[in-house]
Amino acid sequence: MDSRKFTKNYLIQAIGRGLTMAFGLVIINVLARALTKSALGEYTTAMTFLQFFGVMVDFGLTLTLIVMISEHAADEKKIVGNIFAMRLLSGVVVFGIAPLAVLAFPYSADVKAGVLVGSLGFLFMAVSTMLVGVFQRHAAMWRAALAEMLNRAVLLGIVLYLASVGAGLVAMIGATVVANLVWLVATLVLARPIVNVRPRFDADVWKDAVRRSWPIALSIAFNLIYLKGDILFLSLFRPSEDVAVYGIAYKVVDVLTALPVMFMGLLLPALVAEWTQGRKDAFRQHLNRAFDVFATITIPLAIGAQAVSVPLIELIAGEKYAVSGPILQLLIFALAAVFFSSLYGHAVVAVNKQKPMIWGYAFVAFVSTVGYLALIPRFGAWGAASVTLVSELLIAFITFEVVRRESQAVPSPVVLVKAIACSSLMYGVLKILPEMHVLLAVGIGGTAYFAAMVAIGGIDTKKLAELRKPTV
Repeated sequence: MDSRKFTKNYLIQAIGRGLTMAFGLVIINVLARALTKSALGEYTTAMTFLQFFGVMVDFGLTLTLIVMISEHAADEKKIVGNIFAMRLLSGVVVFGIAPLAVLAFPYSADVKAGVLVGSLGFLFMAVSTMLVGVFQRHAAMWRAALAEMLNRAVLLGIVLYLASVGAGLVAMIGATVVANLVWLVATLVLARPIVNVRPRFDADVWKDAVRRSWPIALSIAFNLIYLKGDILFLSLFRPSEDVAVYGIAYKVVDVLTALPVMFMGLLLPALVAEWTQGRKDAFRQHLNRAFDVFATITIPLAIGAQAVSVPLIELIAGEKYAVSGPILQLLIFALAAVFFSSLYGHAVVAVNKQKPMIWGYAFVAFVSTVGYLALIPRFGAWGAASVTLVSELLIAFITFEVVRRESQAVPSPVVLVKAIACSSLMYGVLKILPEMHVLLAVGIGGTAYFAAMVAIGGIDTKKLAELRKPTV
């Protein structure tokens, strides 16, 4: 994919992601006001429990699909049909276990009922998100973005109605079943012009997919501990109100974690092709440019949040969750680490080093477990946030080291340093601004950052202009 086409597809997906994020934040706003703190904490617990199984059901198939259909002379229809069938089967099994597994936990009846109801919705979502790889491969991400926006619009409409009639958390979780069914149907319809998705059962493809994906699946199993362990351990040791306070801050971070995954999903086919065809200089160039892009995005997010986190949380969830603002200030640095761990985590797959990386994920899982057990009972949400930050930093460093040793790809620190300098300037601007609406302050701060980056060459406007020119 040439740079102009890549940028076009990323912008389309980014706009779509921006709209779905906006829907998501409005949904959080409605839930935070419609439910009590205790009920919102139980809602967060039930959804996190289901997300735990949602990550597990992936079995590495999403990344494996992208890699397999990106290879030379790949039979895309055959591969997609078989992995679609694998996802359906694994989803039915895993989400069938979830309502039984939750019975072993000391949760309320509402949490257990929420898991039972929500399992079907998460099955629909798991199948839908797997097919995103097809859209990524064909640079048709507007189709995936449209399906997800339909999902969010339907979910928002149902949640608004349920809030108006005073429905509880189980009904709110039930709304995801309807919305995710719409998502699945829309995804299948929009995929049809590219590939007609039908379940297939070819033993050779299943064996090849399992052979490729099991190292990723094992890594994901370890990832679960540090990715979802914070809220799960918090729900076991602290009251639901604490889960709600932490969950609001975490949700703001969570909606942004899709951005690096989205970017790398588009870039991964190119990285796979370059590495497998021996074009290692091009591979390193693409990877280092992606590092610069991520530095340009993440540094102002992390530093800017230190100035606006409290009013931003109050806008999203109301003044009763203002205490979540300082927690967001810490978690936002974990988000920055997620960007870079996503960058190099995808590169690990491209260079086929999933097996060695398992030990890295296992080590971080062990450190996280010890940290959660030691800090959450005593420090609550602050303990969870601290361990989450350390875990994400460790993963970012380990994935970088694995890729560096294999490919010798080492990014230049120039753009990173410039982003830090301009973000610091932005922070100063935000701190001296008179009291105003937080969105206006964010707009002014963002403008100051962008202008400063352009002024010192951190953002090259000539390259941006070149992307608008047609490719010959």
